[in-house]
Amino acid sequence: MSPVKQSLPVYRLTKLLTLITALFFTAPAMATEKFNLVTENFPPFNMSLQDNKFEHKDENIHGINTDIVKELFKRAGYEYRLKLRNWDYAYNFTQRKAYRGVFGTTYTEARKPLFKWVGPLSTNDWVLFAKKNSGIKLNTIEDAHAYLIGCYKNDSRAQFLKQNGFNTSELDDDSLNPKRLEDGQIDLWITSTSSGLYYAMQAGINSIEPVFTLKETKLFLAMNPETPDQYINQLNSVLADMRQDGTVDRIQSLYR
Repeated sequence: MSPVKQSLPVYRLTKLLTLITALFFTAPAMATEKFNLVTENFPPFNMSLQDNKFEHKDENIHGINTDIVKELFKRAGYEYRLKLRNWDYAYNFTQRKAYRGVFGTTYTEARKPLFKWVGPLSTNDWVLFAKKNSGIKLNTIEDAHAYLIGCYKNDSRAQFLKQNGFNTSELDDDSLNPKRLEDGQIDLWITSTSSGLYYAMQAGINSIEPVFTLKETKLFLAMNPETPDQYINQLNSVLADMRQDGTVDRIQSLYR
């Protein structure tokens, strides 16, 4: 056998190994574990198709943020489980182990070091509702110190109110607050415009109205900080592509 023929297999093997190495270091990061994602009932951003308080299957959960997250993980090629729970459970569940995430989480400076962030998925507002003809007039947020404010337990808005000395009444189920407001059990209710009107409609209540807007916020997928950066970076890259090609806008338009 000639020297040329003897060296040919080695040459081909070296070339193949070089190609495999290049593909390994340039291909998108593939997760070796399944992601565990949790969200809450927060229409129209995330909600149960059957109006259940809890859901165990992702096909029964939809909404603006949910649809964006499902498409995001599909494009990234990452396996996931998705469940719907109350906010307090979802928030604490995510902080206990890597590859866990909760959405849509409001980004705040206080929460910044607690998670790794993918987003924003969408924007939201903080609004105070009052009963119609209540006579409540708010020129600044400080005026709300005189009133009892209903809120959703451990929600970022509830945290803001408590940290700033407002008189709050928290519930695990935000959908009960329109009825409490109508019945005079609370004076104000802090929520978002979209969610407030949705919950009021579901409860058959048309006697409440927004009276003050505090601010606009951004909603994210908040991942456990032990989740490797390579997956966070890839998810943010795919999300940027979804914004660029119009997917995010298309999903949002379905709920307007």
